[in-house]
Amino acid sequence: MTTIRKITTISDCKESKNKLILHSNLKRMKVFKTSILSLACILGLSAQNIELHGIDTLRHYALDEITVTSSTKETNPLRSLPGAVTLFSAMQTKGMNINGIKDLSAAIPNVFIPDYGSKMTTPVYVRGIGERSTGQTIGMYVDDMPYPDKSAFDFNFSDIQRIEVLRGPQGTLFGRNAMAGIIRIFTHSPLEYEQVQATLTGGTQGLFKANALLSRKLNQNTGLSVSGYYDRNSGYYTNQYSGKKEDASQAAGGRIRTDRKFGERWTAQLIADYDFTKQGAFPYGEYRDGKVADPNYNDRGSYDRRVVNGIFNLKYTGAKAIFNASTSYQYLDDDMRMDLDYSPSSNFTMRQRQYLHSFTEEMTLKSATGSNYQWSFGLYGFSNNMNTTALTTMGADGVKNTLIPMFDELFRQIHANNPKAPEMSVNSMDSEIPIPGHFRTPAIGGAVFHQSTYNNLFIKGLSLTGGIRLDYEKVKLDYDTKTEMNMNLAVKVTVPGRPMPVETAMDTFLYASLQGAEHLVFKRVSPKVALKYEFNPSNYIYASITNGYKAGGYNIQIFADLAQQALREKYAREENPLSVRDAVSYKPEYSWNYETGWKGEWINNLLYGEITLFYTDVRDIQLTEFVNSGQGRMLSNAGRASAKGIELSLVARLSECWNLTADYGYTHATFGSNKSDDQPDYTGKFIPYAPQQTLAACAVYRKQFHNCLIERLQINAQYNAAGKIYWTATNDLSQGFYGLLNLRAAIAKGAFEWSVWTKNTLHTDYAAFCFESMGRPLAQKGKPFRIGMDLSVRF
Repeated sequence: MTTIRKITTISDCKESKNKLILHSNLKRMKVFKTSILSLACILGLSAQNIELHGIDTLRHYALDEITVTSSTKETNPLRSLPGAVTLFSAMQTKGMNINGIKDLSAAIPNVFIPDYGSKMTTPVYVRGIGERSTGQTIGMYVDDMPYPDKSAFDFNFSDIQRIEVLRGPQGTLFGRNAMAGIIRIFTHSPLEYEQVQATLTGGTQGLFKANALLSRKLNQNTGLSVSGYYDRNSGYYTNQYSGKKEDASQAAGGRIRTDRKFGERWTAQLIADYDFTKQGAFPYGEYRDGKVADPNYNDRGSYDRRVVNGIFNLKYTGAKAIFNASTSYQYLDDDMRMDLDYSPSSNFTMRQRQYLHSFTEEMTLKSATGSNYQWSFGLYGFSNNMNTTALTTMGADGVKNTLIPMFDELFRQIHANNPKAPEMSVNSMDSEIPIPGHFRTPAIGGAVFHQSTYNNLFIKGLSLTGGIRLDYEKVKLDYDTKTEMNMNLAVKVTVPGRPMPVETAMDTFLYASLQGAEHLVFKRVSPKVALKYEFNPSNYIYASITNGYKAGGYNIQIFADLAQQALREKYAREENPLSVRDAVSYKPEYSWNYETGWKGEWINNLLYGEITLFYTDVRDIQLTEFVNSGQGRMLSNAGRASAKGIELSLVARLSECWNLTADYGYTHATFGSNKSDDQPDYTGKFIPYAPQQTLAACAVYRKQFHNCLIERLQINAQYNAAGKIYWTATNDLSQGFYGLLNLRAAIAKGAFEWSVWTKNTLHTDYAAFCFESMGRPLAQKGKPFRIGMDLSVRF
């Protein structure tokens, strides 16, 4: 289902040079000139669903015009894509206060992106399918550059031209890890968008933001844009232990882009950007009786991240075909510190550092004729080199209250089984037990893919799309971890002939290590077929069958437990039935998605609606679980699952001033039968972290004034809701249905605009995220009421 709001055509450029062309069927409206800024005010929150007409133009229901570029792979225009698409323009993201990926949550049917933890934590759930730990089930692309790890998904949306969200598996064109969908983000081209703009924002919780953009043509064939931003806040959650805000943050970054035309056929883009984040993180508190307590822990929680991206895109537009080549590089360097027990006691802490170097290359060739037959071929290759260092430390309270009693009990069992053995107990141990580890997980892979569409098949309006992709991936794991400790033991030895045992003390050094290498190879063929019938260009039905695939991999966070297990095997002769390979690896996850939908207009284009039905069958679903010690988390395969549901969208143009929209999604996602003996049986339980319902209702009032102190007034109201959400696979913890009301009022005069906005206006109390660790339910509160102001200038 493509969420659609209609428009005619123009570019999102200089405000004084554009015209708002009103649809001829809206007889009461007049044709007049206005700026693109006021045009965007009409859009506000009403324009979430958009349609592409032809190859390069975007048409919006509220009569906005945006120039877009056609997809480098797709053989169908987005306006009539046989699938579910939602698209946001740059002015929509501003009107809706969409500053990052997490602000998209629930604004799109059956899309949920909880805001918790840190910027490293960016799980995306679409139609019940998602992953909050290792790997990803939705692909992220920025200017056709794939983001290989979701640790980099959460960045500042500055200088954004549009956002596309495609729901459902996209394996044929986008391959691995796109089984729930993809998010595509495009920045402004300086050849099409010339502007100087700056925005200052201030608000509660110490919020301060600054954004600036300079975009200019250097000559007829060359354009250059430079943008930058700074963002900080003082935090929302007070740590009861320290009395300080736990989640204060600041971020900064910038982007430079140059576009160059070489004659009539060739176009090149060179884009580089840098993003820096420094934040307190993980403000989790006890979750009891549906209430989240304030954080109360003693050890540091923080997250620092640096991301560098480089993209080179080359395009050749021929008379019969279009060639695209995209080369990209990403460097990610982050540093996470976490109190694993989230209590005032010093039990467990973790520090993890990641270093990622990723290279990708993709080349596509697609038809550019007006014939009924359209085709697309592509080659894709990648190399990801991730290095991770992790230090899990058992603190003084963990040693005293957990480790020493464990060894004392072990010694008692040994003596009970062998009365002639010495009696031993622990006098003392190291105050801290570090478990360091270094892990290297390089991965290489490639794919070849094809898609064809035949229009007007047998009869006018009937089209058939078919595609296939072959993916290959090899991922390695080199690991080196150890644990060591010093103990002083009290030893009692019974000597024959002596009435009293001999007591002594002895120092003991325990050491165990794990080193080795593993590798996994994944191959997958991902087919797709879709049938569509157009009653007319504005009304059509479709049905599709698509395959999705999420690669397998390794659980490196489980190695702290494995190192301790190796210690027990060495000194206590405990047996571990699992090899390292079996313990740390998990299999790929597969899905088949069956979808049908209808999109159309009524009442002379004053109403637009969409209906989508879907059913997804998932095999070997990957499930995140915390290990028993609480020192990490792991992915395991939990058999089969299924998700079925409906998505509804309605857009109404009530008058020249009023626009209303509504989007609703329902998903029934449950586990199927599990035949594995080593996994709990969750049959019939709801899949955790995926809401059963999402709802977005938007209203926009816009008024144009003449010969007044102000020229434009716009009031936006947006209500996003989600729930019920189960937090565990056993379904014993949950968050009920809740909604957030966001408001924005803006006035403009010439190049200046001033706005006041609120988020969570009704101060809704809810849990943004919850999990169980060491037998305790922990959660993070949703962000409270916030209010702020923006001052913008553009010319």
